[in-house]
Amino acid sequence: MPFCEKCARFQEDGDLDAEGRCPACGEVLATKAPVPWHFKFLVVGTAVYLLYRIGQGIDWLVHHVH
Repeated sequence: MPFCEKCARFQEDGDLDAEGRCPACGEVLATKAPVPWHFKFLVVGTAVYLLYRIGQGIDWLVHHVH
């Protein structure tokens, strides 16, 4: 589903003309929606958390396995 940056909304494929332009503003639309910033933030936060927990697990193994 194409997303129009200028109009900030999704457009139906049937509403676009033959060149793939937005019916409201005439801008050529990309076929993919942009990734929201909060999703990127969530992914980075999850990666940092998992790396921290892996570090804790390694530290626990070093101190408890003889």
